[in-house]
Amino acid sequence: MSCTAHLFSCLSPRLRATFFYLDYASISYYGFASTLDCSLPIAAYRVLVLPVALALAVGCTAACCRSRAACCAYPFAVRTFVFAMPLSMACPIMLESLLFDLRARNPTLFVYFYRRYFWLLVAAFFNVSKIPERIQPGLFDIVGHSHQLFHIFTFLSIYDQVHYVEDGLAEFLKAPLAAPTYLGTVGYMLLLTVCWRPLRQRPPCYQGKQANAYWYVAA
Repeated sequence: MSCTAHLFSCLSPRLRATFFYLDYASISYYGFASTLDCSLPIAAYRVLVLPVALALAVGCTAACCRSRAACCAYPFAVRTFVFAMPLSMACPIMLESLLFDLRARNPTLFVYFYRRYFWLLVAAFFNVSKIPERIQPGLFDIVGHSHQLFHIFTFLSIYDQVHYVEDGLAEFLKAPLAAPTYLGTVGYMLLLTVCWRPLRQRPPCYQGKQANAYWYVAA
């Protein structure tokens, strides 16, 4: 979806905003589904974290959509912050890995898990700082732009995440604590779809023609 948003970013302001709003929604879908995968091995964690992750997915998407309004002074910082918030859902897993010495029991999984967050920090740095084009304006317009680096390091984090999620699910399938339910998986994803409807409202900062240009109309 991110590729599609960037591909059609040269269209009208309204279509540009629409595709980026869909991009933000797809990122929230991915983040929520990742939380769902990580929560399967821990029953108590799953009961507590899924409603919170759902609320964060909706709130983060709404905040990112509103950050495209002209009145937002620091849109890139806002988007970076709100998409970093769902990462807090992994805090119980981090604590468990430290308390039960995951590094000794499964060093490969330990490396994948923590390296993922290192890549995300690097990606956030480039997205907020706008380096290197801030240092040499015009030199990195085509290759080496900070947003390109942001996507590269984000991909590296996803690559590591796939590895540790697959490893965790493999361990879960050996001795499952509880089978996933339809309501706790697909049901949450459908509920997330319904929650996007309020995003059809106009951003309060827009007036007149500008509001019509950036008003997101849900597909």
